[in-house]
Amino acid sequence: MDIEFNGIIPIPLAEFVTENSIWNSTFTFTQGLKYQIVAPSGKGKSTLVGIIAGTRGDFDGNLLFEGQNSRQFSPIRWSQWRANECSIVFQDLQLFPKLTVLKNLMLMSEIQQAHNNNISPKNQTKETLFDWAKQLGIESKMDVLVGNLSFGQMQRVAILRALNRPFQWIVLDEPFSHLDAENAKIALDLITSIAASQNAGIIVTALDSRFSIAGFTPVNI
Repeated sequence: MDIEFNGIIPIPLAEFVTENSIWNSTFTFTQGLKYQIVAPSGKGKSTLVGIIAGTRGDFDGNLLFEGQNSRQFSPIRWSQWRANECSIVFQDLQLFPKLTVLKNLMLMSEIQQAHNNNISPKNQTKETLFDWAKQLGIESKMDVLVGNLSFGQMQRVAILRALNRPFQWIVLDEPFSHLDAENAKIALDLITSIAASQNAGIIVTALDSRFSIAGFTPVNI
């Protein structure tokens, strides 16, 4: 599913919109491709993520999904979008600090399973999750409460949770801000590999050019 920005101007940022920006222009994110938005704080990276996620509606213009205007989406349709089509890592992560890492990773799958009369959802096995966690260096933390982790470890948990579900898009807001270069590369390689296996698109934001990613299409904001 392609995502089209058509003349979108976030109302809180209207006075700061400039030329050569995704704002107040027409731009299409094509499923299966990779995009990166690098900009300093206050330019609207998290606002863009919120618009795509459907958690923000304070904008002029139109957001289109395969030509369908998102303003016609019901709350249920937005929930379906976030549950099955667009997986998101928000900047504040939105993890459950009083649950273990493994419980955070499995919670969405367990909820989906309960709502589908015990039909197993399209999630990974625990063995796969442990393998991914090992790659990201947090295998030993699976039974630790998330609230006891460092922020960098929490970021890796949030990435794994986002990967443990079906998606056509994965959108990540500054997901590597507290990771060193080596761990960021490992996480990025895992994200791109799994996204490619599902023909999913990737949108990732970063604070400055130190986190620029080769092979990703840059988007101005």
